[in-house]
Amino acid sequence: MKLEKLQNIISKKISDVISVDFINVYDYTAQHENHATFEGNYHLSMTLVSPDFDEMSLIERHQLVYKALDEYMHGEIHALTMKTLTPQEYKNSQK
Repeated sequence: MKLEKLQNIISKKISDVISVDFINVYDYTAQHENHATFEGNYHLSMTLVSPDFDEMSLIERHQLVYKALDEYMHGEIHALTMKTLTPQEYKNSQK
């Protein structure tokens, strides 16, 4: 699957379950292509900002994202790192 298509799917799947103020999915797969165990799946990093995270712990936020992307976590996506932030946390991180 092409990266752009996967990024669009990720955005759609996540926005189906939470309100998204901002999402950025970055591909860092190239850093792993020379590893002996590399099988061609994507290594992604994501920044996700949602007001729905206001009352959630970090673990709850990540569980929600993993649940939304479950069918892709066993195939197209090999690794996913994420920053899940409330709008205020995001605003503070930009200072």
